[in-house]
Amino acid sequence: MSAGKLSFPVVALGAASAFALFSLFRPRGASAAPMTGPAPVHEPTPSTGFTFGRPVPSNVRAIATSGWPRPRGDRLHRALDIPLPTGTPILAIDDGIVVRVRHTDVNDAGKWVGVRHPSGVVSRYLHLSKAGVELGQVVRRGDVVGLSGNTGNSRNPHLHLDLRVPAEMLPTIERLVGKPRSGWGPAMSGFGHSIPGEPWIPVDGYRADLRRDATAEGIPLLVANAPRNGSLEYRPVGKRGEPYPEWLRRLRGSSGVYVIRERDGDGDPVIVYVGESHANRLYETLTRHFQAWRRWKSFWKNQYSQGHDPGLTYRRDRVEVAVRVTTPSKAIDEEARLIRRLRPRDNLLGQLELEEAPF
Repeated sequence: MSAGKLSFPVVALGAASAFALFSLFRPRGASAAPMTGPAPVHEPTPSTGFTFGRPVPSNVRAIATSGWPRPRGDRLHRALDIPLPTGTPILAIDDGIVVRVRHTDVNDAGKWVGVRHPSGVVSRYLHLSKAGVELGQVVRRGDVVGLSGNTGNSRNPHLHLDLRVPAEMLPTIERLVGKPRSGWGPAMSGFGHSIPGEPWIPVDGYRADLRRDATAEGIPLLVANAPRNGSLEYRPVGKRGEPYPEWLRRLRGSSGVYVIRERDGDGDPVIVYVGESHANRLYETLTRHFQAWRRWKSFWKNQYSQGHDPGLTYRRDRVEVAVRVTTPSKAIDEEARLIRRLRPRDNLLGQLELEEAPF
C-alpha cells in the first residue's frame, strides 16, 4: 500500500519546528478533545527507547492475534492485529501530530489515521469505522483518534496497528531490540521503514502462534504487560565475568521495576530486593546490584563508607531476576506495590511495619 503523493506539513518543517508542535503532557485517560495552544519543543531522543501507551482503553481487553512476521501472501504482515468490536475507541499511543487521515473506505487500509510522535516513530491505525481527528491536529497520549471497524481489506473487526521510523533510526532500534531475521520492512514514502510493534505496544496477551512467529523471527515481546498483573518470570543473569544475557541488555533505555531473588543456604529462593528506574535507566540500575567489585556493604552496619555507594550487591550465580517494563510515570507506584506484595528481605530491613491503607 502506498501513501500516494500527499504533502504532510510536519515533513516540510525542520526537526525543531516540527516537534515544537508536540505536547509533553501525559493524560491517564482517553479523551476525544484535541489539544489546543502552543506546545513546548521536544526534540526526538530515540536513544532512550520508547514507552507507549495502550491503543485501547484500560477496560477493553487487547489480545494481539497476528504479529509483524505473519505471512500475508508474498509479503509479511508488518503490524499487530487486535480484534475489537466495531466502535471501540482507538487511542493515540503517544503525543503527536496527525500526519494522515483517510475518512473514506478505499484500498486495503480502509479508513485510517497516522500520527507522528516526538521520538520520530509514526503509528498508523487501520480499518477504522470512523476517523476522529483531522490532518495537522495535535493529540495527546490517550486521545481518541478513531473507532475500530472492519473497513478496507479486513475479514473481521479489528485494529491493525503498525509502527514506522526513518532510516536513520534503524540502528537505534536494532541496538534496543535486535534486527528481525527477515530484515526491516520496506520504506513507505512519508512514513519510513516498518518495525515490529511487539516490543513496544502494551497489550494484555498474545495468541500462541504470534508468540511462535516472534520467537522464530527473533522479535522480543513486551511480556511485562501480557497478561496484565500476571505472574513474574524469573531468569538467571549468568555468572561473574560473563556477558549479560540478551533479554537483560535489551532493557537499555527502558523504565520499570525489577525483583531479585536469591538462593539461601538450603537452595530455596528468597525475594531479597525490589527496585525501579523511572529515568529510562532500568538496565544500569539493575546491573549495579551485581557489581560487587565496586561496592562495600556498609549498609549492614547502618553506616556509609567514605567515597563509596552503599548499594546492595548480590552474587550473579545465586540470583534470578524478574523485570516489568513500565512507563516512567508508573515505575515508582509499581515498585511500592510489589514491595507491599512481596515484602523483599532487604527493602524491609530496619524499616517499621506498615499497615495497608484502608482506602
